Amino acid sequence: MRFAAVLTLAAAGCLFAPGAAAAIPAGAPPTGMVCTPGTVAGGVHTFDLVAETGYIDTPDGNSVFMWSYAEDGGHFQSPGPVLCVTQGETVVVNLTDNLAEPASIVFPGQDQPVTASGGSPGLLTTEAAANGGTVRYSFVAGSPGTYLYESGSDIAKQLEMGLYGALVVRPSAGAALAYGPSTAFDPSREYLLLLSEIDSDLHHAVETGGTYDVNARQDRYFAVNGREFPDTIQDNGSSLLPNQPYGALVRIQPTTPTSAPALIRMINVGASNHPFHPHGNHTSQIAQDGRLLPAATEHFGETIGAGQTEDFLLRWDDQDGWDQVTNPLPVPPPNFRDVFFKDANTWYAGSPYLGHKGALPSGVVSQNICGEWYFPWHSHALNEFTNFDQGFGGMATLLRVDPPGGCFAAPTSVTPLGSVLKSGTVAGLAADDTSYYAVNPRATTRPTATTAAQTSITVASATGFPAAAGYYVRLDNEVLRVTAGAGTTTWTVQRGQLGTTAAAHASGAAVTALATDFTAGFTGVPAGSQHLRVTYKGANCATTTATTCTALTANLPQQTVKICDWTVGGAAGCSTPASPGWVTLPPPPAQPQSVGSADVGATWSLPAAAAYLNGGQVRVLVHTERYTSPAPAVFSTWGNLLALTYDAP
Repeated sequence: MRFAAVLTLAAAGCLFAPGAAAAIPAGAPPTGMVCTPGTVAGGVHTFDLVAETGYIDTPDGNSVFMWSYAEDGGHFQSPGPVLCVTQGETVVVNLTDNLAEPASIVFPGQDQPVTASGGSPGLLTTEAAANGGTVRYSFVAGSPGTYLYESGSDIAKQLEMGLYGALVVRPSAGAALAYGPSTAFDPSREYLLLLSEIDSDLHHAVETGGTYDVNARQDRYFAVNGREFPDTIQDNGSSLLPNQPYGALVRIQPTTPTSAPALIRMINVGASNHPFHPHGNHTSQIAQDGRLLPAATEHFGETIGAGQTEDFLLRWDDQDGWDQVTNPLPVPPPNFRDVFFKDANTWYAGSPYLGHKGALPSGVVSQNICGEWYFPWHSHALNEFTNFDQGFGGMATLLRVDPPGGCFAAPTSVTPLGSVLKSGTVAGLAADDTSYYAVNPRATTRPTATTAAQTSITVASATGFPAAAGYYVRLDNEVLRVTAGAGTTTWTVQRGQLGTTAAAHASGAAVTALATDFTAGFTGVPAGSQHLRVTYKGANCATTTATTCTALTANLPQQTVKICDWTVGGAAGCSTPASPGWVTLPPPPAQPQSVGSADVGATWSLPAAAAYLNGGQVRVLVHTERYTSPAPAVFSTWGNLLALTYDAP
């Protein structure tokens, strides 16, 4: 009956977009190790845990009865919370036992004594009594490293049932070190792979009050971070797996000689050894059981023993640097017609080049987002690469290598909003090259002559000029400030502005704005993308007619790049250059920037991207104005590169 209910719930769950499960802190990253915060007061770091029962889901539609540690008052989870502490802190773990038998926690590998209060003596440590008993453990975090914590009570049963978790001691020297100076890593690329196995028959026996015989153990499920592949590559906190909060996808970008590697913390909490094999690159083992090795050793697979922990640094250096233009492969890429796509579904992008997508047969669905590469990481005991004997699944995850800088997007549309197209197309903004997208300021004419004292003038057309007063225009060689009548053809103006002198002008005199605006639209940016980065590079040139950029080196135009916040009025909130939805991209670098006839490039970062995404769309505005003395002249704006990079979900 429970199996049927699980299938019904799973089908119903497919109607909803995955959200965050309750077992991880709010704002946790979608990939990487997630620490449970606990509470810190002075030098004491406290965690309140409860041992309780619950269920996990498996990819074949089954569910398994589990025991686990969870935060007291929180959500059931498997495995237990990841406890991260700092060397020298006093660690306090308060355990409440809600199981029907005594339970406890031991902390293997700690070089400082663990003291316990409350509870009753057990075989290996002090135990909390069944059905609500408590015990308090305390120790000083000593040597930095990766450790496990686990039950010290009836271990043949309670470890199988799930009473285990990860304990990470960070060095007092800094969180960007795994151990000492030789183990520096990128803190945004820290991953935990906790290996375990499950005999679902034994778990069913515990659930139903049957006979638990560990000698009859026959493992059917093999997990990484409490999930079996392909569930392992779901995000941290996926609501599709509410009781299994930790994903295992390892996600990196190519490293450079100056960039730090990723850190992989591996723990085997199971009863069997597991030969784990990472495809795609070697790893460098730096530690075992929380102790730094004398020298790092290179591995293309490693058997991790039961109860063991191992730490690895992972670099992914793009040694070949294949590029379809500058460094093509020495042999032709395979034609997609010669490739078989099982189940018409693939992780392949259609191109062998990192960061590029290519053609796939009609009907084939690609899970690839922006030309990233995927490599399987899995147990090389192939019976463990299964879910209840059906492959492929089980103890496996993926290494995802994103293009350098993240996924790249070029504009798919561009509009000279409040300006006039001078030359170029949207393709001119796609790359840092010799192609440009150029716009001129909006222009009109005076239908009648103008006297030197006149403060109200008419223009032939107000189209493209701002609808709000306060902007400057140039009438022949005189600068005027529009103070009223914006949006109409009758303007109230202040004469002789910004170092110019009021003068008479003949009928038909040119009236030109001293600002340019254009917007670029991007499509296909997946919902849930993070770390949005906007790059713009371009110049401003001294004339509006020349086919090359005329030098402009003094009284430089001021340029501001903005992004549309779709939560402010939707598309209408960014319909004109003055609409309220435009948000100036935050420093660094500060804006506006002074930009002359030499290209100036900059990149702005937006860690939170949700407000700037609307059905995969992102919209960017480049606003340039020349509102400073002396006597600003008309100019043109030449965009060379406008691009987005982002971390796709």
